[in-house]
Amino acid sequence: MENVNINEIATPSTQVTEEEPLGLEDDADKIIKLLTRGIRERDIVSIFGMPGLGKTTLAKKIFKDSSIVSHFDVRAWATISQSYDVRELLRDIYKQVTGVKYNGEKESDIADTLRKCLIGKRYLIVLDDVWEVKAWDELRLCFPIGKQGSRIMLTTRLEHVAMEVEHCTDPYSPQFLTTEASWKLLEKKAFQKETCPPELQDVGVQIAEYCKGLPLTVVLIGGILAKKERNVSEW
Repeated sequence: MENVNINEIATPSTQVTEEEPLGLEDDADKIIKLLTRGIRERDIVSIFGMPGLGKTTLAKKIFKDSSIVSHFDVRAWATISQSYDVRELLRDIYKQVTGVKYNGEKESDIADTLRKCLIGKRYLIVLDDVWEVKAWDELRLCFPIGKQGSRIMLTTRLEHVAMEVEHCTDPYSPQFLTTEASWKLLEKKAFQKETCPPELQDVGVQIAEYCKGLPLTVVLIGGILAKKERNVSEW
């Protein structure tokens, strides 16, 4: 197999469709329980971990889950990243919550209007790819504490961010895949509904081990292998 930098493969800029399996079903089930149970006051459920663990894909899977859709009155998704515009984030969240575009310009007015819209509602707001606690501090007053069981789901690659934002529920880090789970996922991606030919089993397991338990990396490499000739030299 050619030398490949796993960290480069697993960068967030690499596009993976939401339908692709990432072996995160157990993680999704656990986080759904954290979001739908627990204290009645607003709480933050943080998902943290290194690039390639599939944090954003996991959050998207949870965000669209039927049990989440039915549990919360309103939901909104905001991608923060390293560079963000608070006013635009507020406008986007407001539009998702109300279905109406906010035409005002003042950041404080948007924030106040959004807060009033959320009062009395059980809401789920996803803040994806947060790099600093400051981002949460600039948005948090828009999200009423209340007693409806509202939740903020936050994803970050930085453990200290997950730990420093105010929370009652402990931050969650998706688990690395075992070699067996990695191989099953790789086989599924590379061969779709078919099974792996016996002559490719050993090299396939070696490739799965090389992915170091990162679901996103397994999926991406599986997609590459799906386009290769099915022989050991190609793999």
